[in-house]
Amino acid sequence: MTAWPSINLHHLGAEPLQRALADVRAPHLPMSLLSEHYATGNTALHAALRTKVAHLVHALERPLRTPRPGWHGARADVLALDMAFVEHPRQPFDLAWVEIQAFTSMLPTFHTLHLAQRRLHRLDRGWLPHDPTPPGVGWTDHLRGWVAPDPATVLIEDRPRERFNWPDLDAARHWWQVSVHDWAELVPAHGRLYHPGTARHFGHAWNRLILSDLAPFERRRAETTLMAADRIGWHSHPAWYEGIHKGSLAEVPLAAHETCHWVEERPPCAGDEAASGWVAKAVGSHSGSGLLLAPSAGQLAALPTPRQWIVQKRFRQTPIGTHPQTGQPLFGEVRCMLGLADDRPPWVMAWILRLSTNGVATLTGRQTLPGEGMTTLYFDTTAG
Repeated sequence: MTAWPSINLHHLGAEPLQRALADVRAPHLPMSLLSEHYATGNTALHAALRTKVAHLVHALERPLRTPRPGWHGARADVLALDMAFVEHPRQPFDLAWVEIQAFTSMLPTFHTLHLAQRRLHRLDRGWLPHDPTPPGVGWTDHLRGWVAPDPATVLIEDRPRERFNWPDLDAARHWWQVSVHDWAELVPAHGRLYHPGTARHFGHAWNRLILSDLAPFERRRAETTLMAADRIGWHSHPAWYEGIHKGSLAEVPLAAHETCHWVEERPPCAGDEAASGWVAKAVGSHSGSGLLLAPSAGQLAALPTPRQWIVQKRFRQTPIGTHPQTGQPLFGEVRCMLGLADDRPPWVMAWILRLSTNGVATLTGRQTLPGEGMTTLYFDTTAG
């Protein structure tokens, strides 16, 4: 008999996890961002996730190879792929796409958290929250080929030290010895990026900047600066954030419970009651913004078109565990950070699990209750 996909949450406790994080001796991570659980999945869940990811990557093969106009070196080398655990009539849960982006996310925090958890859970070394690395190569060294292959690598963001994700950017400095700078501090020089304050030239950029978050004038300035640096390499190129996004799901054949359409192409609905069975999402949005839950027919009709909003069928998340102290159910979304390269198959950089008590996994939607936050999802990579 074939086993259903299953996931188990394991409670570590907030205080032991905090001590373990300190023992890792990496930059401080706020406990408010983290869950005090870790998770393990069975072979069937691992296979189901990998099958879903492989289907999506195959469906996106052509758009992933389409050049981004005006940009040198604009190659898609990473995907952030979010799936929710949702109700299923005959098995414990199903998986449903939430959103996708060609953008890097939380890899430094993931590694620090994994090292801390490993001090506590003592799982066999074959249990990993990522794909196995080549023999004799550690995770950070293998990731270096994507994030910081050049000793002169700069991580760019908009006002990085003012952002809630500064601890993640600070951890990138620690694990990969990169410099972190505001994009506005950099100038193009001989095809590279130059930082006048440190007199350093950079040959590789690890991008965390989302151009659409900038004011129009700032965006034009940022694009002019970055396009002029036409001799550098990139991780998570800024042009690809607008190349693969939520709207890309509308171009992919999906299961009935997660189906997506462009808002201008959605099948007609009979009034507000039918419209409320959908969720509307702006294609450039992130972190819970640009979202209309149960929109009315009038709201859908008023959304800008074309190719600016999608509608997705609403699904019901199902709890994947219960907090042992509060008794509250915990819902989960799994994020697959997928590395892409021309000379090798896609490689899972990280299985990140985001837990919530209300089914909203974004930082803006979290309530900072016990159990909520980011954690890791482990699989026995020696099985099967």
